[in-house]
Amino acid sequence: MSANEIKIGSLLTKDEFRELTASDDRIAYAHLVLRLGIHAGLLFAMVRAWEGGYPALAFAAFYLNAVLWQFAGYAGIGHELFHKKVFSRKWLNTLFFKLFSYVTWNNPSYFEKSHQFHHASTFHEDDSEIYRDFPLDLLGAARLILLDYQSLCRRIVYALCNAFGYEAYFGKSIRLKAMPAERGGAQTDAVYMVLLNVVWLGLFLLMTRSPALTLMLFITPFVGQLPNRVLALAQHVGLEDHKDESALFFSRTVNLPAPVAFFYANMNYHAEHHLLPSVPYYNLPKLHDILNAKLKTEREEKEFSYLFTRDFWRSVGTSARLEVDAVTK
Repeated sequence: MSANEIKIGSLLTKDEFRELTASDDRIAYAHLVLRLGIHAGLLFAMVRAWEGGYPALAFAAFYLNAVLWQFAGYAGIGHELFHKKVFSRKWLNTLFFKLFSYVTWNNPSYFEKSHQFHHASTFHEDDSEIYRDFPLDLLGAARLILLDYQSLCRRIVYALCNAFGYEAYFGKSIRLKAMPAERGGAQTDAVYMVLLNVVWLGLFLLMTRSPALTLMLFITPFVGQLPNRVLALAQHVGLEDHKDESALFFSRTVNLPAPVAFFYANMNYHAEHHLLPSVPYYNLPKLHDILNAKLKTEREEKEFSYLFTRDFWRSVGTSARLEVDAVTK
């Protein structure tokens, strides 16, 4: 079986397909409660440590919460909710997709369009979700480890401009363009995003009476982004030569430790996800095992340690330099 001949029907029986694509609300609710409980616990620990005079412990809880917060976005559970297969009820998927988008300062209306294109035309020159723009300088790396102030400024500006019916374009200066009528949903989402964050931060300030803690909560979506960005890069980096083949070859599976895979919503099984996006994230390990048992062709599957190898970072550097060259042309 060649790379271009891989079909779902040749790998899965109807019963396997039906079982794999079925949503399980018990797992979905349990995972959601656990995820939210961990964030709530870390926020509680941050506040109590700060009020108790232990700023180092407060910053430790804040930083860990920030690192995990990144996985609420589109390289994590937010992405899975977009596909509307986490819960059996589509409106629940949509509700939490929007909420997780808002608290990470992402406009869901734009992602809905870009992600559909990403699945249909992975590695196309207009595929904005092929992560290539990884910083190769020390300042850029420090931003991803500490505070990505550039991302903070841009997302806030994007949100405010969208809320007032404009789209912002960054270059040597900021250009504003009236939002087309067909993107009215993006303006509505931006308004809700700004309002939710203002209310959420305001309530937190009232409860803690601490501007410092409120500032820490405000910058949380922009702190400690490195682990999430690296995992996002690992999805496709270095596989562009296989873009005309099966999803199993232009996407990569990376075997991660269970806690990391949980917060990443099993997106480490990225080849499996691209092959069959209708499979809920908690069923992707089952799909992975079935494919490995039936597929006779070798594909791109790596261990967690691969993310620390020269080969991986060489691919990241090559991809980032190509992106810089494309932008400067």
